[in-house]
Order: sequence, then C-alpha cells, then structure tokens
Amino acid sequence: MGRWSARLAPLFVDFAGVIDGQHVLDVGCGTGSLTRALLASGHATRVAGVDPVADYVSFARQATPSSRAEFTVAPGQTLAFGSGTFDAALALLVLQDVFDPKRTAVEMARVTCRGGPVAACQWDFRDGLPMLSLMWQAAEAVAPEAVSRYRAERPISPCARAAPEELAEIWLDVGLSEVRTARLDILMEFCSFDDFWLPFLGGPTSTTSFAATLNQQTGGALANKLRDLIPQFRPDGSLILPARAWAVAGVAGH
Repeated sequence: MGRWSARLAPLFVDFAGVIDGQHVLDVGCGTGSLTRALLASGHATRVAGVDPVADYVSFARQATPSSRAEFTVAPGQTLAFGSGTFDAALALLVLQDVFDPKRTAVEMARVTCRGGPVAACQWDFRDGLPMLSLMWQAAEAVAPEAVSRYRAERPISPCARAAPEELAEIWLDVGLSEVRTARLDILMEFCSFDDFWLPFLGGPTSTTSFAATLNQQTGGALANKLRDLIPQFRPDGSLILPARAWAVAGVAGH
C-alpha cells in the first residue's frame, strides 16, 4: 500500500492545516510517506517521525535524506516527549492498526502545544477500498472456511472499520476542540492485472500473506476468481479503482 499512502499523504497534510515552519510529530511514520509530504508542504517545516518497527525507521531515514527530518524507533502509545513539544501531531494510517486508539490520541494531544492541530487519517475499510474488498470477495468464493478461520484468529483494532463520527468521538473524548472530519479520495491506477495482483504475493502483511498462501493452496483459483470479479479493464489492460479514507482533526487545548 506504500504507493497509495504516498498519494494520500498530501491530501491529509492539507486537511490537517499544518503551517510552514512548524515542528510536526509523525506518529507511526512507517517508511516516511507522511514525513516527506510534510517536508514538501513547507520549506521550513521540521518533522520528527516515530515508529515501533526498526526496519521501517531505517527505510524512512534512507528515503528521506533531509536535515529537517529525524526518525526514532518508539511506540505511539507512550511518546517520549514532553507536553507541548510539537506544533502539530499527525498519524497517517495508524489508528486502524492499534488496539487502544484513544491512548494514542491522548499522547498525540499531550505532546502538541495549545492551539496546535492533532489529526489522523485511515482507509475506509467498510466499503471504500475495492482493492482489498475484491480480494476478500474472491477468497470467500473459493475458500469460505479459510476466510472464517483467518478472521476468527486475528483480532482487529476497534478503529479498523470506524466511521467518521466514531473517529470524531475519540477526538472529543480526549479533550480536543474544534473537531472536524473529512473524506479523502484518491484513484488507484494499475497498468495490468499483474500490477494489481503481484503485490499480494509479497506477503509483508497478514492480509497479503493470507492471500499468497490461499492462492498457492487453491492452485491459483484465488487469482482467477479475482480477475473475474474486477469490474472493468480498459482496452489496454489497465484498470482504475477508487479509494476512500476518513480523516479527523482537532485542536489541542492544554
């Protein structure tokens, strides 16, 4: 999903209202997509990125050779910064994966100075990400029992399928003011079915690992069914799928 988070990040930065020259915390920075979008949004913006996965932080450092960015291996639920350290705190595609989203929001609000924006953004996993929903539809068609086992064995974040009003409620509960939400839309363009499907075989996440394993176990039936379910290929074999994310922002008041 890296290429799509990079496309989503600038829209999220605009929504959050970051001002050039601010010192911004990128919570759950991953490989640095949001940090790079923040740096591109202002010539004087400085960013501190934190993520619990050392490999992601290492990649982010290499991919973001800027003196205005620094990256640290650290969890978002216990930020090692003093209160009011940053002018803004943002989290791109993070709450959907944490099991205590309110704690993360509390920490983001704590380290943000009074009047600064605190914002998060996540994919709409309910019905706004056909790239994944088509895969699950195909999986349920070829191996419904395997899908049921996977879902029963893998707990999900309470925010994974949250609606905008549910995200807003978290922001209000942690004491943020002027809470607002927005829908952010991008298009996912694939030059071919292989361009769409092959990333599923890489297995870097639990979802892609499941897809790769199931496709192997079914002798390629998953890929064939998925190809049949894709609504429409263009004459050159390419396809475009919409994608939607929900964003929430509020103002720190401590």
